[in-house]
Amino acid sequence: MGNKPKLLYASPFPPLKSGISDYSVALVKALEKEFDITLYTDNYEVTDEALKNYPKLKYWVDDIDFDSFDYRIYNIGNHPGFHSYIYDAAITHPGLIIMHDFMLYFLFVGYYLKKDDLYSQTYHKEGLNGFLEIKRAVKSHGADLLEQKEMAPTLAFNRELISSGNKIMVHSEYSKNRILETGLIKEENIRKINHLSLMSENETFLEKERLFAKYNIPTDAFIVASFGYIAETKLNREVCEAVKKLAASGVGKICYVMAGDGEYVDDELQRGLVIKTGYTNLDEFNSFIKHSDIIVNLRNPSMGETSGAMIRILQTGKVCITNSGGWFSELPNDCVVKIGLDNVVDNLSETIKDFIEHPEKKTEMEKNATDYIKREYSPEVIVEKIKEFI
Repeated sequence: MGNKPKLLYASPFPPLKSGISDYSVALVKALEKEFDITLYTDNYEVTDEALKNYPKLKYWVDDIDFDSFDYRIYNIGNHPGFHSYIYDAAITHPGLIIMHDFMLYFLFVGYYLKKDDLYSQTYHKEGLNGFLEIKRAVKSHGADLLEQKEMAPTLAFNRELISSGNKIMVHSEYSKNRILETGLIKEENIRKINHLSLMSENETFLEKERLFAKYNIPTDAFIVASFGYIAETKLNREVCEAVKKLAASGVGKICYVMAGDGEYVDDELQRGLVIKTGYTNLDEFNSFIKHSDIIVNLRNPSMGETSGAMIRILQTGKVCITNSGGWFSELPNDCVVKIGLDNVVDNLSETIKDFIEHPEKKTEMEKNATDYIKREYSPEVIVEKIKEFI
């Protein structure tokens, strides 16, 4: 290990419930072949067994000599509780930022609220327009800006990070182009490098009957599933309506399973037809993907994010219904089904019904999905690209 360059890798990790946590476990294990890695975490104990032997430095606990590392990688997402300390380090000790979201409204607001300096920093870093927007929001809707979710899709609040002297890695041409449009970074300092496959080739899956029994899911139904946090932006309510419409049409026994947490559509839950599991561990999460028939993964509006769940879905070889927007637009049309968001309930129900009635279409798309992930998202390919860029 002594001859490898030293890398400080900052990210949330398990037990923190985040797609970036799962991504970083996979990426650290892949990067180990090229770098001597130290993990930089917030003040908690990392629980993933695969990371137990890596040296770790904790924010607010350990003295950290950032300059003693040859390279620094900072994972930046939009959750202030998970990424504020990383934001601070990236601004003061530039390296390579993996920018998982283009829109960083929540991170920026949460970071500077904690410093009690939001308004002046918004004015200096985001300009007069950003400053006036948050002043208007407070006047109209109250002081808690982190609860004003309608602000997030329109206020990117990423200019400070883009101009901080870091190289920036993103997972989509959408984010790359949006960042270049700011004029705050040279093109040679930003690179689109794909997400990486998250499941091993020897992945073990839980037995379907036992898993479904735990959550009272019928084993003889056609399973439509969604994954991750249940929210208005994921259009879970529209999926509920589409599945209920199909059930009433006599298409056969069907069930919609939401493998995730969130109370947004609790009023839609119906035994045997619409089921919410709550937060699941990773083994259950992967197994639900494996045992589902069709998966729905919609975003409106897009925050410029990639989806770790989508990578797992395609790697497992499942048909996924999504929509154009951000990174999702860049997925090949022979790997996913993209529907329009006008009349989304009708579009969804018609698309699902078509796959139920024509299973051969499903089989072809499943093969295309697994071939695509193997070709474009293998850890070896991704590590080589990161090494060259960093």
